[in-house]
Amino acid sequence: MKLKTFFSFILLICVNLSINAQLKVLQNGRVQAGPVVTGDDPYNATSMQIYGNTGTMRTGSKLSFGDFGRYDHLGWNVFAGEYGTTDTDQLWLHGKLGFYLTSTGNATNVVAYYNPSANSNFVFNTNLRVNGINISSDARLKENIKPLQNPLNMLSLVNGVSYTYSLSAIKEARKQDESKFVSDATVATPQAGIDNTVNTAASDFASSADTAEKMNRDKQVQAEIDRKEAAEANRKRIGFLAQDIQKVLPELVQTDENGVMSIDYIGFIPLIVESLKEMQNTIAEQDEQIKHLSEKLGVETKGLRSSTSNEEINMDGNGKLFNADGASVRYSLPADCMQANLHIFDITGKIVKEIKLDTAADFANIHNSETGFGTFIYTLIIDGRKADTLKKYVSR
Repeated sequence: MKLKTFFSFILLICVNLSINAQLKVLQNGRVQAGPVVTGDDPYNATSMQIYGNTGTMRTGSKLSFGDFGRYDHLGWNVFAGEYGTTDTDQLWLHGKLGFYLTSTGNATNVVAYYNPSANSNFVFNTNLRVNGINISSDARLKENIKPLQNPLNMLSLVNGVSYTYSLSAIKEARKQDESKFVSDATVATPQAGIDNTVNTAASDFASSADTAEKMNRDKQVQAEIDRKEAAEANRKRIGFLAQDIQKVLPELVQTDENGVMSIDYIGFIPLIVESLKEMQNTIAEQDEQIKHLSEKLGVETKGLRSSTSNEEINMDGNGKLFNADGASVRYSLPADCMQANLHIFDITGKIVKEIKLDTAADFANIHNSETGFGTFIYTLIIDGRKADTLKKYVSR
């Protein structure tokens, strides 16, 4: 009688589980979780489908991991599902404290991650290729707005460099704490007195020709990935060193939880724009001063020759000035010249250098340390009279 009662109880449980089953293997081999739905996959394209309990399409399903639930205790922990409770057809990935994307066999190679408790950035440990980037810049999102001061001076303190990446250093920066990952060699169940270690050595998987071929193919693919990554790291690049930028523009440098420094390159654009505006204003002021100086020297503006011109001028017996490299100029004097001098004025009209010319035709070699940089007026004086004038811009 007891045995009959026992079997009756087991049968009742089985019937109840069958009636309320939420996981079912269909005749075509597909697995369904949630309310049983038929006819929605006529081509049997999927191996498993998870259905929610809302809407006519059984939407709102979620596949959870770990201690999901208890919303009043911030229980939306880790899950994947359909975004929202309607038929959105939008994938929802949620990690309450962030999420990680990894690659390679041991899964410790973090390609990208978002960990708000350690870093406010979405970090990518690889290159990105996009068709465009829009950065939020709405004035309503900003405060403490102030104009930039001395942008050109700040940029003058920044040094650009060329470089290649250190592949070993990049790989080291990608590594996370290995204690967070299950070892490749063993999977252990920490139960006292019971050794449930499962050996997953590579030799155990090579039990068939198909498996051995798959392993060899995986090794070849990984070797090609390593080759391309090494070539990419060795590619010559142009940029800045974060440690140098931090000394001049610390607001453009961030340091993550691992001590790795990064630069906000977009932040250089306003500096460049304001520097160009500052340079344009300076050029306009210099042009006005040059015009004033030309009038003061009694030289018509149209008679000034640009320093960018190296055009040879036919000799007609008068003294002539010609452009040369740097701050230097070339000159020629008439045969009947008794005394000749070269006067160099800055744009304010102040004479910065005077050179006595002793030969009929030669170079007046002038180092820019003697004059400085900027726009200058070179005037050739022969026997007390102006013979020729040259406007010249001396750059760094």
